[in-house]
Amino acid sequence: MTIKPDCITCIMNQTLKVAKLLEVDDATAKKLLDSTAEILIQQDLDRTPPQIAKETYQKIAEITGIDDPVAKAKQIATQMALGVDTSIVKSLHDAVKFAVIGNVIDFGAQKQLDLNETIASHFHRHFGIDDFETFEKELAWAKTMVYIGDNTGEHIFDKLLIKKIKEIYDIEVFYFVRGAPIINDVTVKEAALLEDVATIVDTGVPTPGFDLGYANTRSKKLFEEADIVLAKGMGNYESLYDVCDRTLYYLFIVKCSVVSEHIGQPVGELVFTKH
Repeated sequence: MTIKPDCITCIMNQTLKVAKLLEVDDATAKKLLDSTAEILIQQDLDRTPPQIAKETYQKIAEITGIDDPVAKAKQIATQMALGVDTSIVKSLHDAVKFAVIGNVIDFGAQKQLDLNETIASHFHRHFGIDDFETFEKELAWAKTMVYIGDNTGEHIFDKLLIKKIKEIYDIEVFYFVRGAPIINDVTVKEAALLEDVATIVDTGVPTPGFDLGYANTRSKKLFEEADIVLAKGMGNYESLYDVCDRTLYYLFIVKCSVVSEHIGQPVGELVFTKH
């Protein structure tokens, strides 16, 4: 998915949110916003939002001297997710739905959704697109699965889904994480909590989405050869849809107007689609 004009304001807003999170002074906040504006001015519309976000967040880290500027938000999100009551999850489909509801934990989203409110409002509703039956049939014969993580906090619900899958099926799961801190995306550090259910794979990717152009050799090979690939979150959808040669599953909540128009589902809708 290539960038649209709406993405420009979204990226600017992310920079402002980081400035507020770090509680920088007005002069530094302006410097951060100016740097993001300069990067955006130089972009063509053939780039993806995650590719541009990589450049803006690298500049934010350079200006502030903080390698992981959203670390505080990641810690809060993880603790919030760990405190959620998951006892209502009984079936595999329940676990899929809980995992996608966790996708509301997204520092970079255009519209922020409350986790507990979304659980209450979405757990008993249908998906806008739901290819679960096909997914379940493929799990019956699959031996390997790549699960591409997205945001810190929601990775707690990814673990719940992986655990449920492995309770039913004999399958090896590789959990893909980013190669360096970018927005609030999950890295090796945060994914340590999943080591008992999956093999954690540092993809080397510095973008908030699994961009094959940045992926290291190991992750590319696993991605290409896995029986099933599940890509979690909008960043992975934006990075991979209509780009990669293989078929995979996308699991996310629609959180912006650009993706809404692209997928043909309203903002706030649950999507589990094979493409």
